[in-house]
Amino acid sequence: MSTARLAAAGLRWQALIACALLGLFGAAIGTYLTILKFRMTYTPCLGPNGGCQVGEMRCEDALGAAWSIVGGLPISAWGSAAYLCIAVLAIGQLVRRGFLGGCAAPLQWALSLVMALVSLAYAAYAFLILQSPCPFCLSLYVVALLLVLCTAAVRRAADPREQFGLRVALRHRRASLIDAAFRLGMLLTIATGLQSLAYHGMRHTVSVRDGCPEQAEPLPVAPIRVGPADAPVILAAYLDMSCSACKRKFKQLASALRNNQFPKPVQLRVYHAPRHACDPAAFPAGFARSDDRARDDNACLAACAAECMEKLRPGAGYRLIGGLFALHDDRQAGQPLFTAERVGNRAVDLGMEIDPDDRDNPLFRCIDDDRGVLATITAHQRHAEVLNLAVPAIAVYAALNGEIDFERPPYWIFANTPFDDLGMYIELQAAPPAQAK
Repeated sequence: MSTARLAAAGLRWQALIACALLGLFGAAIGTYLTILKFRMTYTPCLGPNGGCQVGEMRCEDALGAAWSIVGGLPISAWGSAAYLCIAVLAIGQLVRRGFLGGCAAPLQWALSLVMALVSLAYAAYAFLILQSPCPFCLSLYVVALLLVLCTAAVRRAADPREQFGLRVALRHRRASLIDAAFRLGMLLTIATGLQSLAYHGMRHTVSVRDGCPEQAEPLPVAPIRVGPADAPVILAAYLDMSCSACKRKFKQLASALRNNQFPKPVQLRVYHAPRHACDPAAFPAGFARSDDRARDDNACLAACAAECMEKLRPGAGYRLIGGLFALHDDRQAGQPLFTAERVGNRAVDLGMEIDPDDRDNPLFRCIDDDRGVLATITAHQRHAEVLNLAVPAIAVYAALNGEIDFERPPYWIFANTPFDDLGMYIELQAAPPAQAK
């Protein structure tokens, strides 16, 4: 054998080993993402918070997006099956000459190209639409790119007497190609089917309350309330107005309340959970939920403004929260999200007769000096800290005579829990105890 042929054989061997390892690595990452998706869907309190985060990149937005489910299965499950097929094709070529009638190489090339194109589409969606790339998804995109390069090396170094390209297979080896494609399709079907059985079967072994905080004592007072006092269900919403996910969840809540979209009457109670200590003296050991971005955006100023607005004009606090969340859409570069001027202007928009430029107006005096308002917010923060809540969070409580029925534990909604689940939980909590599950 010539030196050139030996070098080509060595290159092909190395490229096949790389393809096999990349395929197994991609299948492992896809399986992990499927597990995270399962936890997010069926055990929201055990969701991926903190388990899928690198720096400021998180998986929740990508896993909660509409595109994350295809054919009733997470896209990661389909990806795992495809990467496993790539690994099998590569290993088969390593251990057996003429594997799949010599059609393994063209099938591997075609499958790797399809996976690369799908990865490109999802990468564009994550960066351009969601604007929130998932760190583990990014790893899969890199794996898909490397697979294309390594598979190209396999094709280039292949011995034409043993293997051939896709064009040759389509013209002269159709029977072999169809047989090989059928076998590969069966492997893909089996790998996907097993994941489907596990994914949908395991849902019956868990509860949506698994890992959720238990409410052992009455909640702090929540002055901002919307909805009938005798509603059979109470929603306790824990919000930080500097949080964009809180904005999206509040917008969904407000729209459903305004349009009577919930299956049963509900009362919404707002609990402030700014991610920095509004009263540092109340947290001498430090605030566990502290976040520099929330502090820089003056999240506590927004919370105080909402509570003061409610105190000065009962019923207006809830509307001011909506107005303050709207400031996310008009963010000024290099400036805090909430400033006295911006908050004051929003209050004026809601009919508050104040001069935003006058620091001695009633709203600003309340924000600066009212210790009762600060104590209310601090109580909310302490409560959220005890429960170890990540905002946004919504507890769905059964109500009895206008107050929370602590005999029945709540259901929980988090940032990327499907909003339709909220309606289901409301139905369950509104049902008599004997019927609730």
